[in-house]
Amino acid sequence: MSATPPLVSIILPTYNREEVTLRAVDSVLIQNYPHWELILVDDGSEDNTWQILTASYLRWKSGLVGFGKNSKTVQIHQTMHRGVSAARNFGVSQSNGEWICFLDSDDVWNENKVSEQIRFHQANPAYRISQTNEIWNKKGNLLEPLGKHKKQTGNFFQDALELCLITSSSVMMEKSLFQELGGFKEELPSCEDYDLWNRILARGEKVGLLEENLLMRYGGHSDQLSLKYNAIERFRLYSLFLLYKEVQNSPELFLENASLLIEESIDRRMNTMIQGRKKRGKSLEEWEKLTENWREKQTIELSEIRFLLEDARFD
Repeated sequence: MSATPPLVSIILPTYNREEVTLRAVDSVLIQNYPHWELILVDDGSEDNTWQILTASYLRWKSGLVGFGKNSKTVQIHQTMHRGVSAARNFGVSQSNGEWICFLDSDDVWNENKVSEQIRFHQANPAYRISQTNEIWNKKGNLLEPLGKHKKQTGNFFQDALELCLITSSSVMMEKSLFQELGGFKEELPSCEDYDLWNRILARGEKVGLLEENLLMRYGGHSDQLSLKYNAIERFRLYSLFLLYKEVQNSPELFLENASLLIEESIDRRMNTMIQGRKKRGKSLEEWEKLTENWREKQTIELSEIRFLLEDARFD
C-alpha cells in the first residue's frame, strides 16, 4: 500500500432502521484502512433513527484518530424521504474521495474490507470497480451464495441481465465511473442496483472479485425493498428499455452484442409478466399495446413505460 493511500468515501443510507444502523456504522469504525470518510444519510426516517445518529455522533468523532495526511471522519445528513437511490446519490455528492463504497444499513463489513479492496485496485489498475464475496445471514442461518448467485469476475453482462449479480454493500468503485454513468436512477424504488451495474457492464467494464468473504448480508426482515413491492420484475423491465435506448443512441460506447442481449432479455421478461397477469386475471390492455409497439419499431418512449413504476397498477 502506498505511503499516502487514497481517500475512500463510504456512503451509508438509512431509513427507519433504528435497530440496525449502529451495527453497520460500527463495522465501518473498525476498518483497519487509515484514510476514509463515512457519509451517513438519513432518508427522512420517521422513527428514532436520526435521534440515534445525532446522539452517537460525538462519540464516533472523538474515537477517530488520524495520522499525518491520513484521516477518518464521519458526516451525518438528513434529507427528505426520496428513496435509497436519491440518498446514495446525495451521499456521493457530499464526498471527497477518489474511491466510493456503499454500505446498506442492515449489512456489516469485515474489518479488512476497505484495505483489501484498495490493495486489489492498486495491484489491478485496469479495474475501476470490484466486489467481494459475502455470507448471507438469514435469521441466524449462515449461507454462501451458490449456483446462479455465486459472484463472478470480469465482464458478465449477459448473466447480469437475468438477475443482479453485484452486491451494493460489497462494491468499491472509482467515483469518476459513478459520475460518468449519472449515479442511481432516482425514479426506481427498487432494482436501482441492477440498473446501475448493467449500465456499467454494458460499456465493457470488468468487475474485480475478492474471493474472501468481507461482507455479511442480513436478510429475511420485513422492510427489505425486494419484499415491499409487487412484481419487481417491472422495475427491471423499465431499466432494460432505457438501457436499450441508450445503446441504440450511442452504440460505440457499448459492447458489440449489447443491443441483441438486451432485446432478448426484454422479450423474456415481457412474456413472463404477461403470462403472470393472465393467470391472475389482470388487465392486459397496456401490456398488449406495449408489446405491439416494441415488436413494430423496437423502441419505446418513456411515456409508454411510466406505468411500470406505478404501484396501483400492480396490486
